[in-house]
Amino acid sequence: MKHHIKIILLIVINLGLTGCMEAAIDFWNGPGFSSAAEDKAYKECFEELESLPEPENKSRGSKEMQEWLGTIYSDATVKCMKRKGF
Repeated sequence: MKHHIKIILLIVINLGLTGCMEAAIDFWNGPGFSSAAEDKAYKECFEELESLPEPENKSRGSKEMQEWLGTIYSDATVKCMKRKGF
């Protein structure tokens, strides 16, 4: 009977520490939660940026697509979010 109690106790402690570790990782990685205003601004920026001309080769791993995402789309996203105050 003592072994069963010890096993149950270890399981409970393990689950508690797992939850604490998740919270610590989320804290360490920075703000993972965004406000409703930030979500709304991001959606508005996404709608604005849909009009940007895309490269001819749209496949995910293509060099043209990677350059387009890195230079044009990322910069436009940052500028739009700054314009909206984020």
